[in-house]
Amino acid sequence: MQAWYLRAMASVLVLELMIAEASHVHGQSSLGVDPQGKQVAPSASSRQFERVEFGLLSVSSSIQQKLHEYLRPLSGAAVATTIALQLSPLPSTLEIRKDKSVKRYDGYPYFSVLAGASLWCIYGAFSAWVLHDRTLLTMVAANGPGVVMGLFYIWSYFQYVPAEDPRRLSLIRYLQFGCILLCCEFAMCWLLGRSAVFMLGLLGSVGSAQIALSPFKTLPEVLHTRSTRSWPLDLCLWNFIQSMATGGFGLANSDPWVWVPNVIGVLAAIVQLTLIVMYAPAGGAAQPCKAGLP
Repeated sequence: MQAWYLRAMASVLVLELMIAEASHVHGQSSLGVDPQGKQVAPSASSRQFERVEFGLLSVSSSIQQKLHEYLRPLSGAAVATTIALQLSPLPSTLEIRKDKSVKRYDGYPYFSVLAGASLWCIYGAFSAWVLHDRTLLTMVAANGPGVVMGLFYIWSYFQYVPAEDPRRLSLIRYLQFGCILLCCEFAMCWLLGRSAVFMLGLLGSVGSAQIALSPFKTLPEVLHTRSTRSWPLDLCLWNFIQSMATGGFGLANSDPWVWVPNVIGVLAAIVQLTLIVMYAPAGGAAQPCKAGLP
């Protein structure tokens, strides 16, 4: 399955979940209304759907209330695990600087660290300001180091990637797109004010979901060779741990922008770890990550 198709599915899933959440928040009525303002009785199928929806909302509310009691430790866990995940490309960057060669590494993982961290920093800072909710600054604390490290990764990569290498041009295009996206976000904050929080959260969620699915870029190779050596074991584990911790914080804080992409991250990590276990007897188990992101 192609990487662009997986990313598109993640984007659609996030968007659908956000629309459902927004519909619930705005309290849309479950009864139909005709143009004359008269209520229309729901059908049997719609009543059954309402019961299922009510049950899911009750379970979700119960989980959120329980997790809210642990909001402070979950906030600390989200910060610590996010920083740990953002540091995972450091060994490969140090290897590049030591050998003065980018070797087999692609620039996209380094860009994804910078882009993802920047999106969440803007969302956390702006949302905390306009919503007067200081707990959202957790996103800034968790992703601030990622901005610094992402800049270091990209700067080191540019130092040693040959000028004629297609990977250099690809990284430049990634950065150009990122700059345009950041400019659009700042413009939204300036023009839309409080309403910009919705779009900032949506962009951050879609970006996180795509990053979580990025290892599946080599899925056809994994399935063909029955080897998961392109998926470093410690990276998959950290992705699972970080998604669990940050997703828990998002649930405790009732923030779907945070917990939805991390649910996708948990599911993606479970699939990766399952394939690693399945192919281990055949000698295709992933090795500890000594070179950071592939």
